[in-house]
Amino acid sequence: MDWLSLKKTNEFLLKSLPILLTALGGFFLLFTFFFWDQAVMPIEPGLFVESITIPLDFINLGGEILPIEIDNALVFQNFESLPPIFFPWVTLGFGLVFWFLFMLGLTLVSTLRKMYFIGGTASIMFLLAFSGVNGLNIGGIASNYALIALLLGTIVPIVLIQFFFSHWQILFKFLLIATLSSGTMFLLIQASEVSKPLTLISESLTLPATVIAVLFMLHIGHAFISGVYIFLARLNKGVGLKISWHITVIFILYFLLLIFTLLKISGEINLPFPTIPPMFLMLICGIMGYFVLRLKIDQVPQPFENPLIGISFYWLGFAITVWTWWKADFTENQPLSEFFNNVFLYGQIALSLLFFAYLFTNFSNLMNKGGALEKVLFKPQFFAYFHMRIGAAMTLVILTIYGEGVIGVQLSTASTNLSADYYYQTDRPLEASILYENSWLQYRKNDKAKNAATHLRYRLNQPTAAMEHLIESFDNAPNVPNILLLSSKLHEAEKVFEAQFYLEKGLEYFPGNPHLSNNLSLLYSKLNRPKEALETINLVSSKNPVSLANEIGLKTKHGFLENIPMEGKSDLILQINRLATANRLGNIDPFEMDMRDLPSEFAIRSSLLRNLWSNHVADNLDLDLALLDSMIGLEQRSIDELHYRETRVVRTYQDQYINETLKYLNGIAHAYPSSGGYFHSLAAGILIGQLDFEKAAIDLLVGREMGFLKFKPFHLSILYFGGKPDEAKAIHQSLRIDFPEWMAWDDQGNLRENDMTRFYTGISNLHRQMPEKFMAYLTSITDKALKADLAFFILIHKAHWLSETELDLIKKQISTAPSAKWTEAELDELAQVWTGKTDASAVTGSEKVNKWVKPNLSPTRNAYFTPLVLKAVEKEKDDLKKYELLQEASQFNKDPLLWINFVKQSRKIGLESYGSNALVEMQGWLDTNEIEKLQMK
Repeated sequence: MDWLSLKKTNEFLLKSLPILLTALGGFFLLFTFFFWDQAVMPIEPGLFVESITIPLDFINLGGEILPIEIDNALVFQNFESLPPIFFPWVTLGFGLVFWFLFMLGLTLVSTLRKMYFIGGTASIMFLLAFSGVNGLNIGGIASNYALIALLLGTIVPIVLIQFFFSHWQILFKFLLIATLSSGTMFLLIQASEVSKPLTLISESLTLPATVIAVLFMLHIGHAFISGVYIFLARLNKGVGLKISWHITVIFILYFLLLIFTLLKISGEINLPFPTIPPMFLMLICGIMGYFVLRLKIDQVPQPFENPLIGISFYWLGFAITVWTWWKADFTENQPLSEFFNNVFLYGQIALSLLFFAYLFTNFSNLMNKGGALEKVLFKPQFFAYFHMRIGAAMTLVILTIYGEGVIGVQLSTASTNLSADYYYQTDRPLEASILYENSWLQYRKNDKAKNAATHLRYRLNQPTAAMEHLIESFDNAPNVPNILLLSSKLHEAEKVFEAQFYLEKGLEYFPGNPHLSNNLSLLYSKLNRPKEALETINLVSSKNPVSLANEIGLKTKHGFLENIPMEGKSDLILQINRLATANRLGNIDPFEMDMRDLPSEFAIRSSLLRNLWSNHVADNLDLDLALLDSMIGLEQRSIDELHYRETRVVRTYQDQYINETLKYLNGIAHAYPSSGGYFHSLAAGILIGQLDFEKAAIDLLVGREMGFLKFKPFHLSILYFGGKPDEAKAIHQSLRIDFPEWMAWDDQGNLRENDMTRFYTGISNLHRQMPEKFMAYLTSITDKALKADLAFFILIHKAHWLSETELDLIKKQISTAPSAKWTEAELDELAQVWTGKTDASAVTGSEKVNKWVKPNLSPTRNAYFTPLVLKAVEKEKDDLKKYELLQEASQFNKDPLLWINFVKQSRKIGLESYGSNALVEMQGWLDTNEIEKLQMK
């Protein structure tokens, strides 16, 4: 290696590399200040789901709107304080960086002149005494063998270099020292039997790093004032301005800033204006101190020959300071951070004050003359500068006494926290909790210690001790994570009002805190105080997406459906609640979801599917059902499986697969008898929509036997016209539910006849009637709107009976009714498909027509669409498949033509007994003449 490249390497090692590490550490420090925000004490939103009833569909029966109701999910997020988290790479990374800088510092010490070398060696021994290496337990618990070995591994190389190899280049000295010292440390770590020895050493090295950081911060104690003065002196060179006034004003402002900052961090005063955090001042002073150092090296004799050594010492100290301060802030070691704040401010106040006095005592007559005063700034009589240092030391002592020795407590507490952190990371909860508790007792501004101790006590199954910690924390040093944890644990213990109290008091300490406000609003909601809940969450919802999702959920839950924001980008939980809101309002939300990218968490996934498919569906039922069936087949709680099964019902119903929906509902009701009443009532609603009042009435009564009590007036009308009038009257009396207004009885107890009763009588028997009867009912109704509704039902369910003339009459009744919902063209297209004259794939009509006719939907999906079922049977070539289609449809629908076709097909494939049984069963709703006409037809 030639001399030039070696010189560049030495310069990189001594100056460039320490500067790079200082810049990197400064970046981490600033990042932690601006973005980290106590992230080692995570506050995460936990999920809980509440159900609301939404109308899945509306049935219009003669102007009465009857809802088919289903549950939708509202997902709420309640902030929870989680146990502190640690990042092993942070601990190990800090340890490696410090050890590298320390090795470089040993190399620099080996270059000092003799007396300074002896002092430097003694300082190294002092620092290593705080390294915690004895904790490796080499040769016994806390024995000194490890420290002795490390001293030999570090001191011997620098002594050898000092006495025998002082002529070596810096690079070679560094390699020798780093190899021997690091090798010694490696062997000690390998020989140790403690858990995670590398973590122990990395944590313990924080203490010697702290000592070096303190020395550096005291070294730059007057860097700001001296740096500003040097800058002003150079500007004034040859000009002769009175810079004494400038430096005086700047000093007074800076000194007041230091005093106010100290008072603020000490909690002595609440200032109406902001101050600069000490960390920022340290970075500024550190940079300015470098330029001051360069002048001092030129003016004052130094303990080293090469000025680069002094510069390297400076940047090493600066780098160690920013990295150690960063570790304190990142790991939330508050006592150590506060220790740095106080030491830095004490040093700045003392040294800036004395340096200002030193300036005016020695240079007041010269500073305004415009001479090159900065060249002699550090060359007054020896005792003048010496006295300045003595005065500064005395001021430091005074400040420490004023602070009641708090820096000693802070350093001791910080050391205890480091030990607790090690035990926490090595999974020894009892030892860690004891150390954290002692740490908090030493110094109360120590949020992580109390939070960690509480979580560890819960982990050790000691809830009483944990609760005492939380109440102690609230009484003496409240903080947001502990208030959240306290309220959460009280809530779990059903002490809701106490949980509310602590959240309310917490907001007095931390006004506008989004976590506390969010949780308090959810608690108000649980206590049925919706107004307070919405007022509380409204204050923070615009700033926090979690609270915004909760606000939408709360408004929907409590029925405040006006002015709910339904647009803009949103996260998944926010969209789930928006879907529930849209479903409650009966609106279509255009949200789409790739079913291949569903969230893994059950609460979110199941809620999303339910709410999304309650709103609208895509056109791929088979894929959706396959997805649901795979979820149902998972090993999970019974209640979770039930939720997916109910969602499957929603999905099939949305595509009007009525046969599948009703059969699946019946299976769920039998499999989950505790929820059977709800599912039978849901089946009844679907059957009402298909005008099968007879089966709907049966499901309602079975549902009542299984616990369904949410009867409404329209349920009584369904029971009455579904062949259960006595049961309808019994429920009317027992549950005190009125019949619909249009149902009234005369003095003899007979139902008074009117258009509505005729309409209901007609539709309740529509499926089982021959054309003579249902056309007679159509003629008997005088109200045009009711006549149009009945005509439409005839078109959908009985078109296979109609002649062309009757079909035209039906279409005319529908299209000419007041406030007609269908145009003549739309009816023509619908009728063409329903009568089999046009294939469904040819439909290109309006959205209204497409809602009924979809090319990809099976014509046999709904047994009550009798015309479509019969056309499908007619197109089928296989006799057995014809029989199966008719047999399934006849399980639901009692249309006479459908059943007589079933009889015919049964006999055709040799199943005469089934056909004969069907004929006997038909006598329950048809007379003999009607059956004979059907057989002849």
